[in-house]
Amino acid sequence: MSDMNTAERIRQELSALAKFSATEKGVTRLPFTKEAAAALNYLDKLMQEAGLTTYPDASGALHGLLQGKGSQRFVIGSHYDSVVEGGAYDGIAGVVCGIEIARHFAPQELPFSLEIVAFNDEEGVRFGGGFLSSKALLGELQPEELQNYRDTKGISCYEAMQEAGYAPERLSEAAWDKDKIVGFLEIHIEQGARLYKEHLPLGLVTGIVGMRRFDIQLTGRADHAGTTPMTLRADALAGAAPFILMAQRAARERKSPNVVATVGVCEVKPGTVNTVPASVHLTLDVRSLRAETRDAVVAECFNVLEESATDNGLRVSWQEKLSVAPVNMDEGLRERLRQAIHEENVSYMELASGAGHDALPIARKLPAAMLFVPSKDGRSHCPEESSRPEDFSRAVDVVIRMLEDWSN
Repeated sequence: MSDMNTAERIRQELSALAKFSATEKGVTRLPFTKEAAAALNYLDKLMQEAGLTTYPDASGALHGLLQGKGSQRFVIGSHYDSVVEGGAYDGIAGVVCGIEIARHFAPQELPFSLEIVAFNDEEGVRFGGGFLSSKALLGELQPEELQNYRDTKGISCYEAMQEAGYAPERLSEAAWDKDKIVGFLEIHIEQGARLYKEHLPLGLVTGIVGMRRFDIQLTGRADHAGTTPMTLRADALAGAAPFILMAQRAARERKSPNVVATVGVCEVKPGTVNTVPASVHLTLDVRSLRAETRDAVVAECFNVLEESATDNGLRVSWQEKLSVAPVNMDEGLRERLRQAIHEENVSYMELASGAGHDALPIARKLPAAMLFVPSKDGRSHCPEESSRPEDFSRAVDVVIRMLEDWSN
């Protein structure tokens, strides 16, 4: 359906976009940086060449519109920011695929307009928030909230937006008229190994896991490692160990690939070989497709933490940094995609997403769907991240088929 050059064009465009990076290793493209601006300029050029009318919004997202009949829109998009030293496909491939889909329909007139969006700051790496554009487009983010999100240099998201030439006080103007949007679709790399191991070129996403994240501080007392008896120690690291192990055990006992728990940070101070650890800073990330399972794992972990802190004479404090409920993808859109997948004769599987995407907040307010393409060896958020252009091309074909069927 898409022409024979689609896969090669996708490869070339992703290769070009990968060069807009602050690091030589991998791709580092944080919000409101010169690298982000360069990537947007390139995407703007691609959109216009594909026949789209382009415009930015106050959140830093770029929109490309292909006018159809009536006032309704179907939206396709993903994000153009990255993690630090990440890969060349996460997020940005979905934008490029969206442009390919629009290119196919540019000579035609659909029963609704086609809107391609390059979302900004999905990752939340620089300021700690995440889903900046998608929340703004849903009308869920107020300009004053942007003052609360700051990078490691103390620069607020609000200030960074101004420095980059945006008007954060106009953020509310970016909001969609949700009544006019018939659906949202995001094409994304899987970021896991299920499709790759099964040698399947496509995944139809059933839902996106909910997640909870915590910052945790355990405080004990620094003492000499040689002269302080074990019975007199307040060892913060010893107190942290049962909690870390419990996070592993509580998730594994659920025996589900959609239940995971991760302690990703463990910072020990003073961090010397001959001193009893005085404090430990930890993080906890728990995810599940079922909110009650996620919450049960969290409760089990914190019960052990409190018990261990008491046993080791430690003070413990924590702050919940993120709480996001799981969400199901729209069954109507999933059925349209299933039909298109069968018509295109593409092998696929249905699976849940263990990572958050712009489709997560959007699915709470609008009909939303996602297609996954395989990630080589399941790698993502790293320089080794890789997916085949042919698989992106298949996803493009499926969406084109779906929209054509919808139009008839």
